[in-house]
Amino acid sequence: MAKITVDIDYITESLKQIGYIISDRIERDNNGKNWQLKFSNSGAIVTIYDTNNRKNSVVNGKCESGEAELLKEIIDGLKCKELQIDEINNKIVDLINSKKEDFYYDFKREWVTDNKKGDLLHDILCLSNNIENAEAYLIIGVADSFEVIGVSDWKKSNELFDWLRTIEFAGDKKPEVEIKKVYYKYKKIDVLVLKKSNNIPFYIDKNYCGVNSFQIYTRVGDTNTPINSQACYAHVEKLWELHFNRKNEE
Repeated sequence: MAKITVDIDYITESLKQIGYIISDRIERDNNGKNWQLKFSNSGAIVTIYDTNNRKNSVVNGKCESGEAELLKEIIDGLKCKELQIDEINNKIVDLINSKKEDFYYDFKREWVTDNKKGDLLHDILCLSNNIENAEAYLIIGVADSFEVIGVSDWKKSNELFDWLRTIEFAGDKKPEVEIKKVYYKYKKIDVLVLKKSNNIPFYIDKNYCGVNSFQIYTRVGDTNTPINSQACYAHVEKLWELHFNRKNEE
């Protein structure tokens, strides 16, 4: 069996990106080389062994419920380079830690059920049409109190794309979206990324589950335009100004 070279710097940097604050990293030589990691924001104690056993890390300490098993899975994946942390992960962790919402990101406890898809479409339109035309994020797995709940498993992008194709957007211009698989410590988070676009404002030309046709929604501060309302004149004007300015840049 080929010897695995443990890249401890890669492992520790990746753990920082998903929200762990490492307070201690001790290198030891006790029946073989190993490292012990401790954290200031978790009671977990991780030991990583430098052996050819691909998945032999140990997680002890005062862990939260379910943390030991899931953190070990992450550590082993990092050790074997089977797991790579998305570059957006650290940014999402910082947004969650800010314990506030803003014009370009919103938190949801969970994905909506099928009979609430109008609410998801409303969120997508509001965030996509933010008046700064910034890349925006719908972060799934975080409660209104900013408690991180996580998701049981990451959502498949194809499910979202197939659903969006059923909606009649004006001019056939749809928001460009992507689902990112992100961690907050050991918990899985879904992030729906809404790309900035020169096609704003997005709106639909056929009513859909409470979302009205030819109605422009936006997001200002931490507040969406109500689903039964229209964005104010000044904000609609700003969106069209951004639209034409970006078109002229092409």
